[in-house]
Amino acid sequence: MPLPENIADAAARLVALHGPDGFTMDDLARESGLSRATLYRQAGSREAVLAALSEQGVEVGQRVDARERILAACRVVFTRAGFEAATLEDVAREAGVGPATVYRQFGDKKGLISSFAGHIGPRRAMREVALHPTGDLRADLERVASTVMRYAAEDLDLLKLAMLERMRGGPWAEFLNTPPMRARTILTRLLESYAASGALGPHEPQRMAQAFAGMIFAFVSGPVLEGGPLPDPEETARFITHVFLDGLASTARRTP
Repeated sequence: MPLPENIADAAARLVALHGPDGFTMDDLARESGLSRATLYRQAGSREAVLAALSEQGVEVGQRVDARERILAACRVVFTRAGFEAATLEDVAREAGVGPATVYRQFGDKKGLISSFAGHIGPRRAMREVALHPTGDLRADLERVASTVMRYAAEDLDLLKLAMLERMRGGPWAEFLNTPPMRARTILTRLLESYAASGALGPHEPQRMAQAFAGMIFAFVSGPVLEGGPLPDPEETARFITHVFLDGLASTARRTP
């Protein structure tokens, strides 16, 4: 349906100032001088407003998928309020979508937190390494370790919240535990491929993956829980991989 002129003008101003994904219906209600109820009655949803603007020739640019906007909003809301206090309405408001959109995409808060935990983790990058090994075991393990370290450095506050939730056995712990388990499965597959080629000794790949992941966690957990910056991802990845593959004893001492 065509937008009333006052709403169309207000929406066009907000798009020009903040972009198509940078305003909420609350912002539009204030800008147009209407109540939320009146705005929704006259204009419909936020998506309908943008569609109507586009039909009127207003450039609304490239839209970010609603699911991606919601997951990006989770980072802001969960870091600010924590997993327990945050609501789907808070996330919807931050994402600039209606609560119904969040429920439609994720079902409930459990589904949202589980999807978010998988979205921000290093699993995607790790899968790329596991599915396309270079043939250089050391280089691939360094890539895995540095990827995880960089991810941790970008989300220290959020990672701390997740770790504390797991440690206290909070109600959201089980939904935060699933992505790390999947990441360990991906690492296991990588080590299985190298074990099959003879590049690794006759050890159980799952246990090797657990050991390697534990070494990475040791370098992440201290700074996260005690404060302070993480060590350099690349240098730390090289050190972890060296200890994992070569041990700490010098070559001379290990040679009979």
